Amino acid sequence: MNYKNVAIIGSNGFMGSHLVAKLAQVPGINLFLFGRNEVSAFGDKFPYTKLELSNKEQVKRSFATIDIVYYLASASIPASSWEQPGMEIEQNLLPFISFMECLVTLQAKKVVFISSAGTIYGPCDQKANEDSFKNPFSPHGITKLAMEYFLNYFRARHNINFDIYRVSNVYGEGQDIKKGIGIINTFLENIVLHGRLNIFGDGSNVRNYLYVGDFAELLGLSLHADPSVSEVYNMSSDDTLSINELVAVIRNIIDEEIDVVYTTARQSDNPAIYLDNTKILQAHPGFKFTGIAEGILKTYQHIKSKAVAATVS
Repeated sequence: MNYKNVAIIGSNGFMGSHLVAKLAQVPGINLFLFGRNEVSAFGDKFPYTKLELSNKEQVKRSFATIDIVYYLASASIPASSWEQPGMEIEQNLLPFISFMECLVTLQAKKVVFISSAGTIYGPCDQKANEDSFKNPFSPHGITKLAMEYFLNYFRARHNINFDIYRVSNVYGEGQDIKKGIGIINTFLENIVLHGRLNIFGDGSNVRNYLYVGDFAELLGLSLHADPSVSEVYNMSSDDTLSINELVAVIRNIIDEEIDVVYTTARQSDNPAIYLDNTKILQAHPGFKFTGIAEGILKTYQHIKSKAVAATVS
Protein backbone atom coordinates (compact mmCIF):
# COMPACT_ATOMS: atom_id res chain seq x y z
CA MET A 1 0.00 0.00 0.00
CA ASN A 2 1.49 3.30 -1.11
CA TYR A 3 -0.95 5.61 0.66
CA LYS A 4 -2.48 5.83 4.13
CA ASN A 5 -4.62 8.98 4.27
CA VAL A 6 -7.01 9.13 1.33
CA ALA A 7 -9.22 12.12 0.45
CA ILE A 8 -12.29 11.96 -1.77
CA ILE A 9 -13.62 15.28 -3.07
CA GLY A 10 -17.20 14.82 -4.23
CA SER A 11 -17.94 11.99 -1.82
CA ASN A 12 -21.68 12.69 -1.70
CA GLY A 13 -22.16 12.36 -5.44
CA PHE A 14 -23.25 9.31 -7.40
CA MET A 15 -19.77 8.17 -8.42
CA GLY A 16 -18.14 9.49 -5.27
CA SER A 17 -20.43 7.57 -2.93
CA HIS A 18 -19.78 4.32 -4.79
CA LEU A 19 -16.05 5.00 -4.58
CA VAL A 20 -16.30 5.60 -0.83
CA ALA A 21 -18.17 2.32 -0.36
CA LYS A 22 -15.49 0.49 -2.35
CA LEU A 23 -12.49 2.06 -0.64
CA ALA A 24 -14.06 1.50 2.78
CA GLN A 25 -13.32 -2.19 2.20
CA VAL A 26 -9.58 -1.57 1.75
CA PRO A 27 -7.62 -2.32 4.93
CA GLY A 28 -4.91 0.02 6.16
CA ILE A 29 -6.23 3.35 4.84
CA ASN A 30 -8.01 6.29 6.46
CA LEU A 31 -10.75 7.94 4.42
CA PHE A 32 -11.43 11.68 4.58
CA LEU A 33 -14.52 12.88 2.76
CA PHE A 34 -15.22 16.29 1.22
CA GLY A 35 -18.20 17.80 -0.55
CA ARG A 36 -20.45 20.81 -1.06
CA ASN A 37 -23.23 19.65 1.26
CA GLU A 38 -23.47 20.46 4.93
CA VAL A 39 -23.49 16.81 5.94
CA SER A 40 -22.04 13.57 4.62
CA ALA A 41 -24.09 10.88 2.91
CA PHE A 42 -22.22 8.45 5.19
CA GLY A 43 -23.15 10.15 8.46
CA ASP A 44 -20.38 10.01 11.04
CA LYS A 45 -18.72 6.91 9.63
CA PHE A 46 -15.82 8.92 8.14
CA PRO A 47 -14.46 12.42 8.81
CA TYR A 48 -16.32 14.86 6.55
CA THR A 49 -15.73 18.51 5.63
CA LYS A 50 -17.89 20.89 3.63
CA LEU A 51 -15.19 22.17 1.28
CA GLU A 52 -14.74 25.46 -0.50
CA LEU A 53 -12.05 24.67 -3.08
CA SER A 54 -10.97 28.32 -3.37
CA ASN A 55 -10.55 28.72 0.40
CA LYS A 56 -6.80 28.22 0.59
CA GLU A 57 -6.59 28.29 4.37
CA GLN A 58 -9.26 25.62 4.65
CA VAL A 59 -7.51 23.47 2.04
CA LYS A 60 -4.20 23.75 3.87
CA ARG A 61 -5.81 22.71 7.16
CA SER A 62 -7.92 19.91 5.77
CA PHE A 63 -5.33 18.32 3.46
CA ALA A 64 -2.19 18.73 5.56
CA THR A 65 -1.82 14.98 6.18
CA ILE A 66 -3.43 13.63 2.99
CA ASP A 67 -1.33 11.30 0.80
CA ILE A 68 -3.61 10.92 -2.24
CA VAL A 69 -6.61 12.93 -3.45
CA TYR A 70 -9.49 11.62 -5.55
CA TYR A 71 -10.87 14.67 -7.35
CA LEU A 72 -14.46 14.04 -8.46
CA ALA A 73 -15.76 17.59 -8.07
CA SER A 74 -17.66 19.09 -11.01
CA ALA A 75 -20.18 21.91 -11.06
CA SER A 76 -21.43 21.26 -14.60
CA ILE A 77 -22.39 18.79 -17.28
CA PRO A 78 -21.93 19.18 -21.07
CA ALA A 79 -25.42 20.63 -21.59
CA SER A 80 -25.41 23.04 -18.64
CA SER A 81 -22.57 25.30 -19.83
CA TRP A 82 -23.39 25.25 -23.54
CA GLU A 83 -25.09 28.65 -23.40
CA GLN A 84 -22.83 30.05 -20.66
CA PRO A 85 -19.28 28.81 -21.28
CA GLY A 86 -17.82 31.18 -18.71
CA MET A 87 -19.36 29.14 -15.91
CA GLU A 88 -16.87 26.36 -16.71
CA ILE A 89 -13.98 28.72 -15.99
CA GLU A 90 -15.54 30.23 -12.89
CA GLN A 91 -17.01 27.11 -11.31
CA ASN A 92 -14.61 24.37 -12.39
CA LEU A 93 -11.24 25.53 -13.72
CA LEU A 94 -10.39 28.38 -11.36
CA PRO A 95 -11.38 26.52 -8.16
CA PHE A 96 -9.34 23.53 -9.36
CA ILE A 97 -6.23 25.66 -9.95
CA SER A 98 -6.64 27.34 -6.57
CA PHE A 99 -6.96 23.96 -4.88
CA MET A 100 -3.89 22.57 -6.63
CA GLU A 101 -1.80 25.64 -5.73
CA CYS A 102 -2.41 24.79 -2.09
CA LEU A 103 -2.10 21.04 -2.39
CA VAL A 104 1.39 21.19 -3.87
CA THR A 105 2.64 22.91 -0.70
CA LEU A 106 1.55 19.91 1.39
CA GLN A 107 2.58 16.23 1.53
CA ALA A 108 0.18 14.76 -1.06
CA LYS A 109 1.93 12.47 -3.53
CA LYS A 110 -0.76 12.04 -6.18
CA VAL A 111 -4.07 13.36 -7.52
CA VAL A 112 -6.57 11.00 -9.15
CA PHE A 113 -8.60 13.12 -11.56
CA ILE A 114 -11.88 12.15 -13.23
CA SER A 115 -11.98 13.48 -16.77
CA SER A 116 -14.59 13.04 -19.51
CA ALA A 117 -13.95 10.57 -22.31
CA GLY A 118 -17.22 11.51 -23.95
CA THR A 119 -16.24 15.15 -24.47
CA ILE A 120 -12.47 15.68 -24.64
CA TYR A 121 -11.89 13.67 -27.85
CA GLY A 122 -14.76 15.23 -29.77
CA PRO A 123 -16.53 13.28 -32.53
CA CYS A 124 -14.74 10.03 -33.44
CA ASP A 125 -15.21 7.65 -36.35
CA GLN A 126 -12.60 5.19 -35.05
CA LYS A 127 -11.33 4.09 -31.65
CA ALA A 128 -9.60 6.80 -29.63
CA ASN A 129 -6.73 5.79 -27.37
CA GLU A 130 -5.11 7.98 -24.75
CA ASP A 131 -2.73 9.57 -27.30
CA SER A 132 -5.38 10.29 -29.93
CA PHE A 133 -6.06 13.82 -31.16
CA LYS A 134 -8.23 15.84 -28.80
CA ASN A 135 -10.95 17.95 -30.38
CA PRO A 136 -13.48 18.98 -27.70
CA PHE A 137 -16.25 21.26 -28.91
CA SER A 138 -18.28 21.69 -25.72
CA PRO A 139 -17.17 24.09 -22.94
CA HIS A 140 -17.31 21.14 -20.54
CA GLY A 141 -14.88 19.06 -22.57
CA ILE A 142 -12.59 22.01 -23.27
CA THR A 143 -12.34 22.73 -19.55
CA LYS A 144 -11.79 19.09 -18.58
CA LEU A 145 -8.89 18.93 -21.03
CA ALA A 146 -7.51 22.21 -19.66
CA MET A 147 -7.59 20.72 -16.16
CA GLU A 148 -5.65 17.71 -17.44
CA TYR A 149 -3.02 20.04 -18.90
CA PHE A 150 -2.79 21.96 -15.64
CA LEU A 151 -2.01 18.67 -13.90
CA ASN A 152 0.92 18.39 -16.31
CA TYR A 153 1.98 21.88 -15.24
CA PHE A 154 1.81 21.08 -11.53
CA ARG A 155 3.78 17.88 -12.09
CA ALA A 156 6.47 19.74 -14.04
CA ARG A 157 6.75 22.58 -11.56
CA HIS A 158 5.99 20.92 -8.21
CA ASN A 159 6.63 17.20 -8.84
CA ILE A 160 3.16 16.02 -7.83
CA ASN A 161 1.96 13.09 -9.92
CA PHE A 162 -1.47 12.13 -11.13
CA ASP A 163 -3.68 9.39 -12.53
CA ILE A 164 -6.23 10.69 -15.04
CA TYR A 165 -9.24 8.54 -15.83
CA ARG A 166 -11.21 9.58 -18.90
CA VAL A 167 -14.52 8.07 -17.96
CA SER A 168 -17.35 7.15 -20.32
CA ASN A 169 -21.08 7.34 -19.47
CA VAL A 170 -21.46 5.89 -15.98
CA TYR A 171 -24.75 4.37 -14.87
CA GLY A 172 -25.99 2.29 -11.97
CA GLU A 173 -27.78 2.29 -8.64
CA GLY A 174 -28.34 5.66 -6.98
CA GLN A 175 -27.76 8.14 -9.81
CA ASP A 176 -29.65 11.44 -9.48
CA ILE A 177 -31.11 12.10 -12.92
CA LYS A 178 -32.42 15.55 -11.90
CA LYS A 179 -28.95 16.89 -12.68
CA GLY A 180 -29.52 16.11 -16.36
CA ILE A 181 -27.00 13.32 -16.77
CA GLY A 182 -27.17 9.54 -16.93
CA ILE A 183 -29.00 8.38 -20.03
CA ILE A 184 -29.52 4.79 -18.85
CA ASN A 185 -30.84 5.79 -15.43
CA THR A 186 -33.00 8.48 -17.02
CA PHE A 187 -34.49 5.99 -19.45
CA LEU A 188 -35.15 3.42 -16.73
CA GLU A 189 -36.73 5.88 -14.29
CA ASN A 190 -38.99 7.29 -16.99
CA ILE A 191 -40.03 3.78 -18.02
CA VAL A 192 -40.84 2.80 -14.43
CA LEU A 193 -42.69 6.01 -13.60
CA HIS A 194 -44.22 7.01 -16.94
CA GLY A 195 -43.91 4.09 -19.35
CA ARG A 196 -41.94 6.12 -21.88
CA LEU A 197 -38.51 7.46 -22.67
CA ASN A 198 -37.41 10.54 -24.58
CA ILE A 199 -34.53 10.55 -27.08
CA PHE A 200 -32.78 13.71 -28.22
CA GLY A 201 -32.29 13.46 -31.99
CA ASP A 202 -32.81 10.32 -34.06
CA GLY A 203 -31.09 7.89 -31.69
CA SER A 204 -28.02 7.40 -33.86
CA ASN A 205 -25.59 8.98 -31.36
CA VAL A 206 -22.97 6.44 -30.26
CA ARG A 207 -21.73 6.22 -26.68
CA ASN A 208 -19.86 3.88 -24.38
CA TYR A 209 -21.55 2.79 -21.13
CA LEU A 210 -19.76 1.96 -17.87
CA TYR A 211 -21.34 0.34 -14.80
CA VAL A 212 -20.64 2.30 -11.62
CA GLY A 213 -19.37 -0.75 -9.73
CA ASP A 214 -16.65 -1.18 -12.36
CA PHE A 215 -15.83 2.52 -12.12
CA ALA A 216 -15.31 2.31 -8.35
CA GLU A 217 -13.26 -0.88 -8.53
CA LEU A 218 -10.89 0.46 -11.19
CA LEU A 219 -10.36 3.72 -9.32
CA GLY A 220 -9.45 1.77 -6.22
CA LEU A 221 -6.49 0.30 -8.05
CA SER A 222 -4.77 3.71 -8.01
CA LEU A 223 -4.06 3.11 -4.33
CA HIS A 224 -1.50 0.51 -5.38
CA ALA A 225 0.02 2.51 -8.23
CA ASP A 226 3.53 3.93 -8.17
CA PRO A 227 3.39 7.39 -6.51
CA SER A 228 6.29 8.55 -8.72
CA VAL A 229 4.50 7.82 -12.01
CA SER A 230 1.67 9.65 -13.75
CA GLU A 231 -0.74 7.80 -16.02
CA VAL A 232 -3.73 8.55 -18.26
CA TYR A 233 -6.41 5.93 -18.91
CA ASN A 234 -9.59 5.63 -20.90
CA MET A 235 -12.03 4.07 -18.46
CA SER A 236 -14.53 2.56 -20.84
CA SER A 237 -16.23 -0.80 -21.08
CA ASP A 238 -16.63 -3.10 -24.05
CA ASP A 239 -20.19 -1.83 -24.59
CA THR A 240 -20.37 0.86 -27.28
CA LEU A 241 -23.87 1.29 -28.68
CA SER A 242 -26.06 3.82 -30.44
CA ILE A 243 -28.96 5.09 -28.37
CA ASN A 244 -31.35 3.09 -30.53
CA GLU A 245 -29.29 -0.05 -29.87
CA LEU A 246 -29.38 0.77 -26.16
CA VAL A 247 -33.16 0.98 -26.26
CA ALA A 248 -33.27 -2.43 -27.94
CA VAL A 249 -31.20 -3.89 -25.09
CA ILE A 250 -33.56 -2.33 -22.53
CA ARG A 251 -36.60 -3.75 -24.33
CA ASN A 252 -35.08 -7.24 -24.15
CA ILE A 253 -34.58 -6.92 -20.40
CA ILE A 254 -37.67 -5.09 -19.19
CA ASP A 255 -41.09 -6.68 -19.57
CA GLU A 256 -43.00 -3.41 -19.74
CA GLU A 257 -44.69 -1.35 -22.43
CA ILE A 258 -42.31 1.40 -23.55
CA ASP A 259 -43.33 4.43 -25.57
CA VAL A 260 -40.27 5.96 -27.29
CA VAL A 261 -40.51 9.69 -28.07
CA TYR A 262 -37.96 11.40 -30.32
CA THR A 263 -37.34 15.10 -29.81
CA THR A 264 -35.00 17.84 -31.04
CA ALA A 265 -31.30 16.99 -30.92
CA ARG A 266 -29.02 18.91 -28.55
CA GLN A 267 -26.01 20.72 -29.98
CA SER A 268 -23.97 19.86 -26.90
CA ASP A 269 -24.19 16.10 -27.52
CA ASN A 270 -21.23 14.35 -29.12
CA PRO A 271 -22.55 12.43 -32.17
CA ALA A 272 -20.14 9.51 -31.79
CA ILE A 273 -17.34 8.36 -29.52
CA TYR A 274 -15.43 5.10 -29.82
CA LEU A 275 -12.96 4.43 -27.01
CA ASP A 276 -9.98 2.10 -26.80
CA ASN A 277 -9.72 0.52 -23.32
CA THR A 278 -6.62 -1.56 -24.08
CA LYS A 279 -4.32 0.37 -21.74
CA ILE A 280 -6.44 0.09 -18.61
CA LEU A 281 -7.03 -3.61 -19.18
CA GLN A 282 -3.31 -4.20 -19.67
CA ALA A 283 -2.63 -2.34 -16.41
CA HIS A 284 -5.18 -4.48 -14.56
CA PRO A 285 -5.05 -8.01 -16.05
CA GLY A 286 -7.96 -10.23 -15.20
CA PHE A 287 -10.45 -7.41 -14.75
CA LYS A 288 -13.84 -8.09 -16.33
CA PHE A 289 -16.35 -5.37 -17.08
CA THR A 290 -19.97 -5.82 -16.10
CA GLY A 291 -21.94 -6.52 -19.29
CA ILE A 292 -24.50 -3.94 -20.37
CA ALA A 293 -27.45 -6.33 -19.92
CA GLU A 294 -26.40 -7.32 -16.40
CA GLY A 295 -25.74 -3.72 -15.39
CA ILE A 296 -29.06 -2.47 -16.76
CA LEU A 297 -30.93 -5.27 -14.98
CA LYS A 298 -29.31 -4.40 -11.63
CA THR A 299 -30.08 -0.73 -12.13
CA TYR A 300 -33.66 -1.39 -13.20
CA GLN A 301 -34.32 -3.65 -10.22
CA HIS A 302 -32.98 -0.97 -7.87
CA ILE A 303 -35.13 1.77 -9.43
CA LYS A 304 -38.19 -0.47 -9.50
CA SER A 305 -37.82 -1.44 -5.84
CA LYS A 306 -37.54 2.22 -4.82
CA ALA A 307 -40.65 3.08 -6.83
CA VAL A 308 -42.60 0.24 -5.22
CA ALA A 309 -41.43 1.27 -1.74
CA ALA A 310 -42.49 4.87 -2.43
CA THR A 311 -45.93 3.70 -3.52
CA VAL A 312 -46.41 1.55 -0.42
CA SER A 313 -45.33 4.32 1.94
